Amino acid sequence: MAHKKIFGAIRSQQNQSISLQEDHKLSDGPAEERELRIKYPFANVYFEFPTTGDSAVFPAYLKALTDNFSPSFSPISVFGRQDDIPVYQSTKRSISFSLAMPAYNENHALDILHDINTIVKNLYPSYVRTETNKTRIINSPPLVRVKFANLICDYTNPTRGLLGYINGSVNISHGIDTNGVFVIEDEAGGSVYAKSYELSFSFNVLHEETPGFDPETGGFIDSEQFPYALQGDTVPFNAQQSDGVSVAQEEAVELTTISLSNNNAIGNRDRKVGMLITESM
Repeated sequence: MAHKKIFGAIRSQQNQSISLQEDHKLSDGPAEERELRIKYPFANVYFEFPTTGDSAVFPAYLKALTDNFSPSFSPISVFGRQDDIPVYQSTKRSISFSLAMPAYNENHALDILHDINTIVKNLYPSYVRTETNKTRIINSPPLVRVKFANLICDYTNPTRGLLGYINGSVNISHGIDTNGVFVIEDEAGGSVYAKSYELSFSFNVLHEETPGFDPETGGFIDSEQFPYALQGDTVPFNAQQSDGVSVAQEEAVELTTISLSNNNAIGNRDRKVGMLITESM
């Protein structure tokens, strides 16, 4: 049975979710990290690339996370008026973050570098050949969908990541000077893998819906949970990571109904996690 990796989950061709956190790097990391990431999906950062269907998932060792909202206006000067008339244009959103990736052994370092390769390769577009088969033309631009807990998610469907594009540099730091390297000798001459990596970039968000206020209801269009999903939202952001297929919203609603009928099990679990975090600090 063929499978496709989606946000760290494995799905069959029949779209059946087999396992939520089958990240191949988990087998090479420490047992404590593996248990945490499997038990709590929001402990991961997910990348999916719609152009190719590739995906990658990393533990959420975030060193920095910045969310920027930039409303823009076009000023119009009118004779006799001291102030320009501001004409609203748009509000753009961009997210910048830095992600640390420690490697615990040689195999783990190899897996991390493999996923970094996946991210870098998906900074390039897909092409199609012309009829003469001598030249290529761009078929699809490189897009990315990023998901991290309730802070980076689609406000109309918190189980889905934000769609956007990387506009600027992607910085990959090989922590050779601080943590050293793994040296693997083989018949081909050997390979060098850093013991830690750091990935940082910014991406511009593409709004798939129309955020704003509805003058008839006075509320925010589609959902009040914008831009961040809050505790008690109607869709549990951590119940099921999704690739945004048409049934994702229905699945999330079913999960919500189940959780509510079980005395809000998801909310209780999150509160327990919060207590654990507080006690450990």
